[in-house]
Amino acid sequence: MDALKGWIISICTTVFFITAVEMILPNNKMKKYAKFVLGLILITVLINPIIKLFDKNYDIDAYANQAVTYFDEKGYENKLSDYKEESVKNTVNNFKVNLEKTCEKMLTDKYPNNNYKVEAKVSYDKDNQNVVINHINVGVKDGKVEKVKKIEISTKGSYENNSTMNDERAKLLKDYLSKELKVSNEVIVVYKL
Repeated sequence: MDALKGWIISICTTVFFITAVEMILPNNKMKKYAKFVLGLILITVLINPIIKLFDKNYDIDAYANQAVTYFDEKGYENKLSDYKEESVKNTVNNFKVNLEKTCEKMLTDKYPNNNYKVEAKVSYDKDNQNVVINHINVGVKDGKVEKVKKIEISTKGSYENNSTMNDERAKLLKDYLSKELKVSNEVIVVYKL
């Protein structure tokens, strides 16, 4: 019986508080938001005993104190920095993939006689808060069908590196990408596939 009495007193006190706040509020756009929040408070007071029937350990004061402690200890800042770091990592990865696809498409559209494979290395500059293109490798393969080369299997683990191209075609590709991407020629390397 004491629980019911306490619940009714809580409801009456909350309704009195809500009425007093609504009378003080000016008639402007903020009043509808204040009414919404006050309505949430009233709903919480109304359903609190119902929740306690199903969960004996439920205590809204404990949850409120836990939330206040969490914000006082600045635990949210650690979570925020973790989310920010993960977001930056995903953004850099997406930028890298999109840069590679865009470069391949641009080169194929501009010089359709060849096939291209682009690999980019990018990083995030925390000071300027932007993504920086560190390196772009452009593999060029002639569009014609080549003869099958003899394959030698070796157990030594050595392999032949792709040779860097330094001819006029490589310079043309580097200048084109440098101009389109607004990066230095030095970060672009063109090699033969």
